[in-house]
Amino acid sequence: MTALHRWMWHWSDLDVTLYVHTSVASFFENHRQEQGGHERGGQLFVDVTRPNGLWLVEATGPHLNDKSGPTWLEMDLKRCREEIEEANARGLRLIGYWHSHPEHVPALSGQDIKSLTKFSQQNTHQLPNPLAVIVGRSLSPEGIRAWIYQKRKALLAEHIEQNDGQNKF
Repeated sequence: MTALHRWMWHWSDLDVTLYVHTSVASFFENHRQEQGGHERGGQLFVDVTRPNGLWLVEATGPHLNDKSGPTWLEMDLKRCREEIEEANARGLRLIGYWHSHPEHVPALSGQDIKSLTKFSQQNTHQLPNPLAVIVGRSLSPEGIRAWIYQKRKALLAEHIEQNDGQNKF
C-alpha cells in the first residue's frame, strides 16, 4: 500500500496537521504562475470524515469567469457557490482557497490579508479560520505555502515532507 499524501502542513501553535493528498500536491505543482502571467486560483476542500486526521483532498481549478491580473485575482462568486454545493454533496467541506503569486517563495501581501479578513468575516459560522495556500514559482517545498487565519492574524504552516506509508485513507 502506498501513502496517499505528499506532504503535511503543521501549525505547532494550534497543534493542527493538514495532510495534503498527492492529487492536490500535484495540482498545485501544475498551477504555478508563469513569468508575466496572471494570478489564478480556486477553492480548497477537506474530508472531515477521515479517522486519521484532516485531509486536503480537493482544489478547484481556475475558472473562465474569474478576473485577474499579474498581481490580483477575483474569483467568480457563482462558480464558488456551485463548487461548494457540489463538494458538500460529496461530503467535503470548504476550508479556504488557493491562488498563485508571481514571486518564487510566496508571502502574504497586504491584499491577501484583506481578503482573508473579509473571507473570515463573511463565513464566521461555517469557516471562521480559513486556510490560504499560495503557489509561488519555486520548485522547492517553500514554493507552496499555507496559512491559517485565526484571531485576526495569519499563521504560517511548517512544511513537513512525509511519504512513508503511515497515513492512509
